[in-house]
Amino acid sequence: MALSKQKIDPLLKTNNDTGFGVNAANYGGRFINRDGTFNLRKEGTSFLKRFSIYHNMLTMPRWKFVGLILTFYFFINVIFCSVYLLVGIDQLAGVVATTPWGKIKEAYFFSAETFTTVGYGRVNPVGDGANVIAAIEAMSGFLSFALATGLIFGRFSRPKSFLLFSDFALISPYKEGTALMFRFAPYKDNHTLTDVQIRVNIGLQVQMDGMAEYRYYDLTLERNKVKACP
Repeated sequence: MALSKQKIDPLLKTNNDTGFGVNAANYGGRFINRDGTFNLRKEGTSFLKRFSIYHNMLTMPRWKFVGLILTFYFFINVIFCSVYLLVGIDQLAGVVATTPWGKIKEAYFFSAETFTTVGYGRVNPVGDGANVIAAIEAMSGFLSFALATGLIFGRFSRPKSFLLFSDFALISPYKEGTALMFRFAPYKDNHTLTDVQIRVNIGLQVQMDGMAEYRYYDLTLERNKVKACP
């Protein structure tokens, strides 16, 4: 809803440091999504320059992260299994399967054992080609697990506030005026926020010289600092 300039409290402090523009026609929906991400689209650079593998792996949902790790593990072994079959299954000693599908399974599980550096011992490379591939796979395996371990640690050690906000904000009479009221609280057991600083900024679409523009204002709070929020 657009507001006229005269309805804005002239004593209300304008905040020009929000990072959002004033052109109302360029916005659609929320400024900030419910998950805390900004509702914007970046243009002018390629997707590869904007995309950060590390940041996306840290912030993606848990089920996507686990699914991506399992999918990578499956397909990397499929690739190495195919390479072993290309150089010849005869370069793997200890293969007991006689059917084509059985040989594929043995090559795949040998790849999985090599990738994880388990090496049970029944199947082992004997040809130069298979030995080179096994050496590359073993190196790829421990590098991959090192990266996965770092990502898992990064996800667990990443600080989070674990805050829940009330579903609805309430605008109602308060003391001698009208107030905007909302609640928030940390929802984890044994999780306490200390020395909490609170700032609330509101964005309003106002009429400025006949044009709809966004203006952002810092709201005066009754309580802008909480010593402990259990």
